[in-house]
Amino acid sequence: MKGYFLIFLFFFSFSFGQNSNDLVLKIKENQKLMKSEMERGFQELKTLEKTAVLQQNADAQLEVLNNKAFYYFTKAEYNKAYKIAKELEEKAIAANNIRLIAISKNRLGVTLNFLQVHDESEKKLKEAEQFIDDNEFPDKNLIRANNYQFQSDLYTHILKHDVAVIYVKKTIPEYEKIKNLEERKNQLAKGNGNIGLKFLSVDLDSAAHYFKKSLAIQDKIEAKNINVANYTGLGEVYNRKKDHQKAVMYLKKAEELNEKVQDGFYMTSIYELLQDSYNNLGNEKEYEKYKLRYLENLKIENEEKLSGVKTFVDEVKAQSEEAIKENRNKTFLIIIIGMVALSFLIFIFYTLRKISKKKKEKSIIELQLVEKEKKIENLENKISDLHSEVIELAQQNSPQFYPRFLDLYPEFEKNILEINPKISISEIQFCALLKLNFSSKDIANYTFTSIRTVQNKKYRIRNKLNIPKEVDTYVFINNL
Repeated sequence: MKGYFLIFLFFFSFSFGQNSNDLVLKIKENQKLMKSEMERGFQELKTLEKTAVLQQNADAQLEVLNNKAFYYFTKAEYNKAYKIAKELEEKAIAANNIRLIAISKNRLGVTLNFLQVHDESEKKLKEAEQFIDDNEFPDKNLIRANNYQFQSDLYTHILKHDVAVIYVKKTIPEYEKIKNLEERKNQLAKGNGNIGLKFLSVDLDSAAHYFKKSLAIQDKIEAKNINVANYTGLGEVYNRKKDHQKAVMYLKKAEELNEKVQDGFYMTSIYELLQDSYNNLGNEKEYEKYKLRYLENLKIENEEKLSGVKTFVDEVKAQSEEAIKENRNKTFLIIIIGMVALSFLIFIFYTLRKISKKKKEKSIIELQLVEKEKKIENLENKISDLHSEVIELAQQNSPQFYPRFLDLYPEFEKNILEINPKISISEIQFCALLKLNFSSKDIANYTFTSIRTVQNKKYRIRNKLNIPKEVDTYVFINNL
């Protein structure tokens, strides 16, 4: 939270299907254990995986992949989470396991969201929504609700809060269709907590109402992701209301529960909020302790994000290269067939002469293509290197950042000044950070300011650039 858009459902609501296979059922039950005791559950999963392999139980091995994807996503190990979710999708399709195909598409969509590949995330989640609508399988209502939740999280990340609230409210009717009373209560508790999360960006009182409603639905407050999130959410509410003593009370409850749950997302958010609350309370010792923990967790999380994005990019590149290879093979085959056909229609001499001519033309074209490809590759490398350098300079808050940024986007300053010639250079430099798609939280970290200060600057920028109400700030800046 505070820029982290925490998810209640994440990946842990997919374990309630009916299956007569005892091992499959044990693996589904294992995911429930991981919700409350992550590491103990993961150790148990390793044993179950060995059994599944020994038994050559394909269904059980698919469920193991499902639980592994949940584990690594929850631990914020995005690279592993993405790879396993991709493997799950491929193997579920091969096995025609409709339920796990739907789950794998949801997992890939939400993982891409947290890797900040938002366009691909939206595409995958829409694909999952259509697949769920078109098929019948166990736990359909629950998996559809998860998809709505993941779309809500995506729109929260890209600051479309009204759309996010619409999607999260769609989850409640799906949960109410669950026949098992205990499971229905559990899911409704999650649903109300998720609504609370969305209202953090809209109305703090409403957010607190839904967090408390989620807690009240439960017969017993246990160590689960849902309750870690509820207490973390209440901690943020009171932190932002300047009631820091109350904020610390809720955040310490969240921290205590998360010692068992071991959820990487919540851990980072808890530490960030605690350091802020203790700083406002003047408790320097606790402030320094939680500041260090927060920065350590954030560093690990960002490294995982970068690793995951690299995996996704490598995958897209491999697919592109395969398509190029396939097209070349088709082109070559067409040429051969054409040559054979011509040999029956014209004189041998003419045919040989034409083949010779074609070869020469092809050689020239190939040489030209090679030269063009080299130029394009060199240009792409230069742009990529400059972009990486600009990102690094921004993260270091270096005075060299803005001059190098203008090397990358030479028309940027001119375009802004055409809209408002009176805008200050510091405000243009702030727009440069938005152009690089840094979140409010990232900008606050790199410039050593508060998130609230960053958000206020965004508001002033919108006014000075006359950005229409219906247009997202990032979209507007990116088009300059």
